[in-house]
Amino acid sequence: MTDYEIMFILKPHLSEEIYKTTVEQFQSWITKQGGEILSLSCLGMKELAQTFGKFNHGYYVQSQFKAGNPALEEIQRNISVSEIFMRHLIVTVESITIHKRPIDEKKKAKLAAKAERLAS
Repeated sequence: MTDYEIMFILKPHLSEEIYKTTVEQFQSWITKQGGEILSLSCLGMKELAQTFGKFNHGYYVQSQFKAGNPALEEIQRNISVSEIFMRHLIVTVESITIHKRPIDEKKKAKLAAKAERLAS
């Protein structure tokens, strides 16, 4: 299983109950396929960066989860047939993690010398 992150935006004219039900359905799409929800944040109503159709606001939800291909296919299938979702993006957590490059020895020595000068 791979770690993924999803951000999806729901249409703004829906009730809180529909938002809650949709988030619960999203969770079940993952868990029924053997996946695991790591975190889930309902960020609420936010202004869109650009107008989408006739909407300039949307209900944002962000989640990190572990899943295999069957769960990803289930998510894609359900989102594509639903009229509630405006946009979504799924990425691997690895692709968004910042990888630190090792500091070379010359740079390390310069930083230590600078810290020493500042300390005295």
